[in-house]
Amino acid sequence: MNVKKYVGLGLVASIGFNGTAFGEGIEAAIEEGTVDGNIRAYYNTRDYDTKMDEAAFSLGGALRAETGKIGVFKMGLGYYTAQDLGTNSSDPAKVNKRLGSDIEVLGEAYISASAADTVLTIGRQRLSTPFANSGDAFVIPFSFEGGSIKNKGISNLTIELNHINTIKNRNSDEFIDVGKWSTGRYGVDVASTSGTTILGAVYSVDGIKLQGWVYDHADLFTSIYLQGNYSFPVSGTVKPFVAAQFVSQGETGDELLGEVDSTLWGVQGGAGFGKSKLTLAYTTVAEKSGTFKNGAFLAPYSFSTSPIFTNNMLATVENVDAGDAIKLTFNHSFAKVKLKLSYAEFDFDTAVDREAIDVDVIYNLGDVVKGLTARWRFESITADIDSVEQINNRFQLQLKF
Repeated sequence: MNVKKYVGLGLVASIGFNGTAFGEGIEAAIEEGTVDGNIRAYYNTRDYDTKMDEAAFSLGGALRAETGKIGVFKMGLGYYTAQDLGTNSSDPAKVNKRLGSDIEVLGEAYISASAADTVLTIGRQRLSTPFANSGDAFVIPFSFEGGSIKNKGISNLTIELNHINTIKNRNSDEFIDVGKWSTGRYGVDVASTSGTTILGAVYSVDGIKLQGWVYDHADLFTSIYLQGNYSFPVSGTVKPFVAAQFVSQGETGDELLGEVDSTLWGVQGGAGFGKSKLTLAYTTVAEKSGTFKNGAFLAPYSFSTSPIFTNNMLATVENVDAGDAIKLTFNHSFAKVKLKLSYAEFDFDTAVDREAIDVDVIYNLGDVVKGLTARWRFESITADIDSVEQINNRFQLQLKF
């Protein structure tokens, strides 16, 4: 699939309509279009015990525009930037490179067509699938290049099919082959592949949500992901909930990672009461000696941004090792503040065990400027080995429009 060709033809065609019978339609599409985005000022520090501490500032954000309909078609663009403004250290070892600096990229450039409860999108786009998503935790998000189809023809059910060829990292302006991305990340011989195909279905009604997904990472591995959530009110504002998830992975095609065999189970339970919520979660990944990463659960496009119940800001079972994890989380919403506190333990089979304490505070400054928020995220990781320990602080001031 030559995505750039299709996007280019669509843009050229739209320009060619000018001055013809389509002119009025295009004018209406522009008038009915939408523009949104955000501006972020972001400062991130990482303090280590055994290596140089890192810090970085970046200012940037997004400007996105989408036309109204031109027949059954729409077009969209998303421009992203991250600039350090010369504020960071001249010593590269002291700079946290995850935020990005001097980045300008057209992260979204797509054409979509909609008919019969179905939307087809081709081009550069953000995704929101469990294990391929925007991961929008820094200044600019991940985006992907490929095609997607979503259908909502059946009540309460969404069916989705995606095929992605390239991926753009959060601190990069380059789209690279997803096979090169994955093999490079996993430390094997770098190789291109024919992409990743994703098929998913999500059913949601009342307090029930069921979903199933299949990811085919060509020549690497396949993943089957299932999850179910159920919530129900009991009295007053008390609303208990339970959930379970399962992932199974195995090698495919040219087996560029060798033998892959991973099985993950997770359970979660808790209750909402008033403006608070308490959650307890458990994850286990079966040990598979002799397989890639000892049977670890593999998530090549995620950095703790997948829906695994025990994920934290940094600490996760993703791409690490077999083992067990447990996490306790408390949420509370004040008038202008959202607070999240959590504690997690990770007991790995061969990797270093660790503990994580997380704090996430979002302060709504909308009464000062509409769309303005301040956010502080903190994580402390402790372990028996000093090289694993760190303290991470993330400060963000954001204006959404």
